[in-house]
Amino acid sequence: MMTSAFQIAATHGRGYPSNVVSQRYGDHIPSVKLATDTDNGQLIAVGAWAGWDYFDEAAVTTFTGKVIAQDKNGDWLVLVTDPGDACLVYQKPLTPYETPTELLNEKTMYNKADDIVRAYVLTKFDRFTSSTENFDASALPAGTTNFVGKSVTGVANKKLVLA
Repeated sequence: MMTSAFQIAATHGRGYPSNVVSQRYGDHIPSVKLATDTDNGQLIAVGAWAGWDYFDEAAVTTFTGKVIAQDKNGDWLVLVTDPGDACLVYQKPLTPYETPTELLNEKTMYNKADDIVRAYVLTKFDRFTSSTENFDASALPAGTTNFVGKSVTGVANKKLVLA
């Protein structure tokens, strides 16, 4: 079992499979060995079979969606319109020791390279939440802070690309 890695000075993305079919045994949840540090709420693809019960990580080739709402905690609700080969990374934050209060915030947690994590296979009409850190908004006008109604046109460096 993987335990979460922490970086108090850093702000990491967070996410949650809010309404994802694979979360309820509608599809597989493959275990994937990460190639690089990855935040919950980022997207990866399943690569080649790598070991007894896991696959290597691959880059997402296609994915589209739409940001449909903002949660009270500031995270964005994403509706999947074409999942392509994308899978949502979500590993429940765990720690084997008592932690200081600042470590309880999920923005300090991430999944380290070489960890084996759950990769929730996405299906059309699935919904998941992801924090602002997990988006690439470089194509939007400078200063854009509201993502509701924006299209997600793909994935770059595990982040959702907004247009």
